[in-house]
Amino acid sequence: MKIYKKSYKLAFTLLTVIALLFVSNISVSANENAKNSSKKNNEVEKVVNSQNNKKRTGNNKKNPSNKSKVKPKKAVSKISKLTYGQIIGNDNHKLITIRQLLRNRIAEKNNLNNKAAQGLINFNVPASLKSKGFEISKNYFTIYLKNNNYKVVKVAIPLKQLSGIILNRYLPKPYRFKDVNTNEKTVALTFDDGPDPTLTPKLLKILRRYKVPATFFELGSNVTKYPKVSKQVAESGNLIGNHSWSHPQLNSLSKEQIQKQIAATNAAIYKATGKLPSYLRPPYGATNSTVSNVAQTPIVMWSVDSMDWKFLNALQTEQQVIKTVYPGSIILMHDIHPTSVQAVPSVIESLRSRGYHFVTLPQIINRPLLAGYEYFGHNDFRND
Repeated sequence: MKIYKKSYKLAFTLLTVIALLFVSNISVSANENAKNSSKKNNEVEKVVNSQNNKKRTGNNKKNPSNKSKVKPKKAVSKISKLTYGQIIGNDNHKLITIRQLLRNRIAEKNNLNNKAAQGLINFNVPASLKSKGFEISKNYFTIYLKNNNYKVVKVAIPLKQLSGIILNRYLPKPYRFKDVNTNEKTVALTFDDGPDPTLTPKLLKILRRYKVPATFFELGSNVTKYPKVSKQVAESGNLIGNHSWSHPQLNSLSKEQIQKQIAATNAAIYKATGKLPSYLRPPYGATNSTVSNVAQTPIVMWSVDSMDWKFLNALQTEQQVIKTVYPGSIILMHDIHPTSVQAVPSVIESLRSRGYHFVTLPQIINRPLLAGYEYFGHNDFRND
């Protein structure tokens, strides 16, 4: 009996131990399965996250707006170390033209008095083809200035004004010059010696009715008398050029006298319109290298003289124009003779009936007008 009880206790103990071991194995297995499951879940999450990140990256490439905003770095000019000579092909005519554009821009951006406006004719920056101190941005050519009487630190010239002046390889594509030859029958009307308080406004109404542009070469003495008429000319969309102060033969004057004639007229036109004139037409077409060097602007001549000043007859004026006109002509007339203004409608109608189109002075030249050249018509310009 005692032996039996001992056997029973031993058997019970063994069964208990076996049961505990079995339960322990189940627990360990469960834990291992849980760990493995967790690892798998983590791996799946990593794969999913990786795929989502790729999708986001792809979406960001397609949608730039999803990218984080980064402050743009300040643009640094790639050609600021170059000289003016390098960017304009060592062309002195272009250098002087840049000076003119610089002076015009200073005048436009500053309210200059008469003395300051006249003094701009001596503001010769850039000094030479070897000069530096500029940069080209997306839309502007900026010139940096040192100490000067106008207290201007820098001047930004729109690149559209420099197309054909700065070499194409230095310009953004939209401003690169394209030389386009056209076979269209075009002419440009020009009027000298005004403004006249009665005839010029009458002429402007005629031009507006026919939708014809024109260039007016005005005398400084008349602009001073009738500044409102000059302003009306400009506000009507027409160009204004310098025709001297008192209509002398400029090539017979001294350098100082020439400068006074041109500078005083520049200042008068600037006071009336807010802009300096960009062209000079010397009275009688009388010019020489001294006039050109003082003026530092393109000199605009003519190829068709209407002889209106001689005939003082509307019909004869019209017939003279029709007889001598050709495609690309610059036509000379005056806005101080009643018969000249009277002839304009018939001149316009007769030329249009012959297939001619009226365009602006820059359009007839079809290239940048450079200082030091004399322009007579399309593809007709000469060095001084």
